[in-house]
Amino acid sequence: MSPHRRPPISARHSFALAFDLAVRRDPVQSLGVPLLLHAPWLAMQAVLPAPDEPGGLTARNLLLNSVVLAADFFVSLLVAGMLRFRARSVFEADPGKAPAPALACYERSIARLPWLFVTEVLRNLAMFGASLFLVLPGVWVGFRLSMATEAVVLRDTSAFGAFGRSFELTAARLERWLEMIAMSVVVVLAVLFSCALCYLLLPGTQWSTWATVALFLLPMVMTLIQYAWTFFYLRLEQVDTPVVSGGWGGGGDGGRSEGAAPAPMPQLKVVEGRRGLTSKPS
Repeated sequence: MSPHRRPPISARHSFALAFDLAVRRDPVQSLGVPLLLHAPWLAMQAVLPAPDEPGGLTARNLLLNSVVLAADFFVSLLVAGMLRFRARSVFEADPGKAPAPALACYERSIARLPWLFVTEVLRNLAMFGASLFLVLPGVWVGFRLSMATEAVVLRDTSAFGAFGRSFELTAARLERWLEMIAMSVVVVLAVLFSCALCYLLLPGTQWSTWATVALFLLPMVMTLIQYAWTFFYLRLEQVDTPVVSGGWGGGGDGGRSEGAAPAPMPQLKVVEGRRGLTSKPS
């Protein structure tokens, strides 16, 4: 038997913690301020014509779209780092304690921003390269590297150290990862479906209006999703301790021994039956 037992991880509990922090306990710093940081760039995306629209292929328009996308990507990385630090401050604190100050979390996020950028770029390149062969290799790489961004921010390590830690934490966790992916997709689709439904129920409005509404709602949805994935990662870190096999009936710590070798299994003795004890040689 393996010296590690895998305690259960709940994706639903991760999203419940995320909803509690983002909506009930800290909506201003979790939802309001990140939306304000994204708002200028989202407004420019809504105003600028897309490259496939008339007049969208001009050099000026392509340059502006590139600047807007780069700036919004920078804001996304900054907010993502801040959210992970605030989630960890709640996860490690006593119940009911306030999260860490937002400015302190932004400062720590800026310090980890270069490695977070490198990790995101390398992770997406790895998934794209694996997807060139077949879909399943790309899915497998995405699964094994899914905890890399959390690890590179919260463990103060390099991109390659984060990749190695992600490989360790995701071992034998495919079902839970798929559950997290499914719940994240459902949350995003719920927002998009609501905007589409409003467009159908209000025929006087234009589709571009509801597309803009969805564009402004998605940053708040991403806050919820990033909180959930951070709590999921922190739970994986919490339970990633060796457990002695066969320790259920042992000492007072329930058989848990960090860094200890597996306890030897008791040797079995061959016991003869009653007939063998009473029989006489012929």
